Amino acid sequence: MSFKIAILVCLTLMCLIAIITYYLGKKVSTNLFKYIPVFALGFGSIFFYTRLKFISYPNSFESIFDKVAIFLLLVVFTIALLEAVIIEIVANTELFRKGFLVMRKRLKLLTIKKEQV
Repeated sequence: MSFKIAILVCLTLMCLIAIITYYLGKKVSTNLFKYIPVFALGFGSIFFYTRLKFISYPNSFESIFDKVAIFLLLVVFTIALLEAVIIEIVANTELFRKGFLVMRKRLKLLTIKKEQV
């Protein structure tokens, strides 16, 4: 399989995963919308990794291109994952703040009880 065909197959696979995730986001939960790039890039990097291990010839230039593609996909995957986690934290700041305040009150009560003993 040439590298051009592999890129087309990878883009088709990533678009298919994005469409499936979008459909599941509409039907199941709208929280999946922010993870569409993460899933698509993850499956793209998995595709190139399996191509590198099972389809490519070991001493060809295509294996170098596969390694570069995997590296780029993993870098963008990491950035997309960090972005999705940051959006999740910012969206649920009130939830985290309430949990933090409850833990702080409990810790204060524990230290007061220990000091009384």
